[in-house]
Amino acid sequence: MSSKPLPTQSLLDLIDLFEKSGQPIADGDGQRLHGVPGWELSRKATLSDRDLAAWTECVGYAGCYPAPCGDEHILVDIEEDSDPGLYRYRCPETFRVKHIPAETAVVRAVTATKFLNYLADLLDIPQALRRGISTAAIDGVLWHLGRMRIGLLHTDVWLARGLASRIETVFQHFQQATLPDTGILFSTGPALAAMIQTPRNYRVIPLASVLTPHSATPVVDTELIRRLLVAAPGETVDHTPAVRFDETTNTLYITTRSVAPWTITGPKQIAVVRYLVEQFHKGRHRVSAGDILVAAHGSREAARGKRVPSIFSGNSQWLDYIEHDDAGYGIKLE
Repeated sequence: MSSKPLPTQSLLDLIDLFEKSGQPIADGDGQRLHGVPGWELSRKATLSDRDLAAWTECVGYAGCYPAPCGDEHILVDIEEDSDPGLYRYRCPETFRVKHIPAETAVVRAVTATKFLNYLADLLDIPQALRRGISTAAIDGVLWHLGRMRIGLLHTDVWLARGLASRIETVFQHFQQATLPDTGILFSTGPALAAMIQTPRNYRVIPLASVLTPHSATPVVDTELIRRLLVAAPGETVDHTPAVRFDETTNTLYITTRSVAPWTITGPKQIAVVRYLVEQFHKGRHRVSAGDILVAAHGSREAARGKRVPSIFSGNSQWLDYIEHDDAGYGIKLE
């Protein structure tokens, strides 16, 4: 199930909405709904009405509303008005009847199956390994997203909602002998306290924390996940740099895009990429052709009359990793 990519900030807001979609709220008949009321949805400025319609579903209407009262808000009962587009309540200050749009009282929940498959796409989990998405391991709380490739291994990946309040139940689930000893448990909520001991060799990671911060569209920092898996519990691990060049293997890594690492061959090509990465880390995202040619050929005399594309002659792959505009050459980040 593939969906159009959201901007990174919109996905972060959607992750938060998914977390809050597990919270209970009573409707007008006192029945418990699980979702986010309209007055909270309106605070997610990066999610348009179209986004909310695509990613959430109406589960009912709230039976109460935080009405303004001086500098505070007081929960008051609301009920349907004769106008189907309105709900009414009695103002706690004036005791007069006031109205709010039905969209303010609506309770919406993120559609779990669509959201979970979208995450599985981001994590590059094959469709054949997503059977746990359709049926929750713990209803409304825990799902098995499948197995994702981390380095040379395939690792089981889970997603938990409301983990802080259901931690004992969730951790008990992972004590089952039928489950692998190692896995990743992503949480849609905040990080757990460092003192909390996780079950077996499972790593609990806030989902939002593994999205590459430099990218406008969502990219998962798989190198960060790999390092978190091998780090000691509680050890701080920083995000992978947006651009990294491995001097040992002459390989370029770009974490802002879902692009395979590029292993460069040929001394001049290696010199160009090394130079561009060095300049990137100095804050220069564009450099002149003249500077690149000097880096590749060793001197201005040797570089005279040469062209940058000639260095990569017969290797069009470089165009996927290096871009050129009026400002010069630089690493292709998007």
